[in-house]
Amino acid sequence: MMKRLTLLAALLCAALTLGGCQSQSNLEYYERAQLYLGSGNYDYAAELFSQLGEYEDSADYALYSRALKALAEEDYELARADLAAVNPFKSSGRYLMYLDAIAAEAEGELEQALSLYEKLGTFCDANLAVERLETAIPEAAIQEGRALMNKGEYEAAREIFLSLDGFGASKALADNCTAAMNRAAYEAAEKLQDAGDLNGAMSAFVAMGDALDAKKRAAECLAAIHAELEKQYAAVTLANAPALMEAYAALDGDETAAARTAELTARFGRNLALITMEHPVLVLGSYPAAENGQEAAIRWQIVKAEDAKLTLLSEQVLDASETAQTVPVVFTEQEAAAAGEVMLPAVAELAALSGLSCGATPYALAQGAAVEDGQAVYWLRDSLENGLHPVISSDGALTLPAAGMTPGIRLMMTLDLEKITFTSGSGTTEDPFRAE
Repeated sequence: MMKRLTLLAALLCAALTLGGCQSQSNLEYYERAQLYLGSGNYDYAAELFSQLGEYEDSADYALYSRALKALAEEDYELARADLAAVNPFKSSGRYLMYLDAIAAEAEGELEQALSLYEKLGTFCDANLAVERLETAIPEAAIQEGRALMNKGEYEAAREIFLSLDGFGASKALADNCTAAMNRAAYEAAEKLQDAGDLNGAMSAFVAMGDALDAKKRAAECLAAIHAELEKQYAAVTLANAPALMEAYAALDGDETAAARTAELTARFGRNLALITMEHPVLVLGSYPAAENGQEAAIRWQIVKAEDAKLTLLSEQVLDASETAQTVPVVFTEQEAAAAGEVMLPAVAELAALSGLSCGATPYALAQGAAVEDGQAVYWLRDSLENGLHPVISSDGALTLPAAGMTPGIRLMMTLDLEKITFTSGSGTTEDPFRAE
C-alpha cells in the first residue's frame, strides 16, 4: 500500500511539473520516461509518455510501456493487444512471439512452445523456459506412454518410449512393452494352432523372431504341416493336386515343399493345363491318315472338361461312310486304360465350340468324304423320328445329307485324366499335348 501511495505521489509531481514548469523541455521528460522504462517502472514510464502526447514517438512508447506492465502482471490479453497495436515498434515482435510461446505451453502444445522459446534465445529468459520444457516434454511423453500401456496399447506406447532415446525410465518401459507385445503375440499364435490353422500359427511364431520359444514352436508347426501334406501327397489325384500344390507353395523357402511342388508339376502340370486352357489340342490313338492308308496319330480338341473327365473331338474328319457309324481307333495300352467310348458327335456336345467346320484327312478324302471349299460334311449321332441322322454341313450348319453324298466320320470320345499323364507339348495344333 505504501509503495502504491509513493507511486501516485510521484505521478502527481510529474504531472504538476509537466503542466507548470515550462523551463524544462519535453526532451528532458522524454529521456526520463525512457529511464523509467529501462528500469522496469513500466507504470510510471507509461504515464510520463502519455503526458508527452504526440512528442516524438511518445504515443507508441506509452502503449509499449503499458503492454510490458500488463505482461509483468500476466495480463496476457491486454499485453498482446497493445503490442499488436505498436508492432514492429521496439521489441514488440519478439514479445508477441514470447506470448505465443506462453499460450502454446498453456494449451499443452509443448513442442511448439519449445520451438518458439528456442528462437527467442535469452530474450525474456526464454532460455530458462527451454531448459524447463526439455525436461517437461519427455516427462509428459512418459506419462502419455504409461497411459497407453494401461489401455493395453503397447505398440503405440513402445514407439513413444523408444523416441525418448533412453530418457529416465523410457528404456525399461519400452522393454516392458516389448515383453507384453510378445506375450500377446504368443498367445494369439497358440490360439491359431489350437484352432488348426497351422500355417497361420507358424507365420505368427516366425514373426516373433527369437522371443520366448517362438522358433521352437514355429518348427513344431512346420513339422505338423509337412506330416499332413505328406498324407495328401500319398493319395493325390488330379482333382486335389492344385490345392496340394498351392499348400506347398505357401511354404515359401522350404526345400521339402519346393521338391514336392516340382514333382507335382511334372506329374500333373500338363494334365492341369488340359482342364484349364480353352479347347487345347492333344494327340491320342492312331488311324489311317495318308491317302495310301498309312496310320498317323489323331489330334483331338478338348470340347469340355469336367474335373478329370474330358470330352474330345477329332480335329479332322478321319473317314467317310454312307451311313452314320464310328470307326475303330488304335490305342496304346496306356491310352486304352484312360480312353472311354468312341462315338459320333452330338449337336448338344458341340455347343461349346465357336465353329463346327473342319477339314478332312487325305485318307478320308480318298474314301469319298464330301468336301466343299476345303470344309468337310460329317455325321452326327443324333437321329430324327424317321431314323435319319443329320450332318454338319461344310459351312457348319445342321442339315440332312444330300442325295448321293458320302458324309465324313468325325469322332468324339471321353478321356479320364486320372489314368494317363501328358508329359510334353503346349496344347496347340502344331505342338499338341502328348502322353509319352
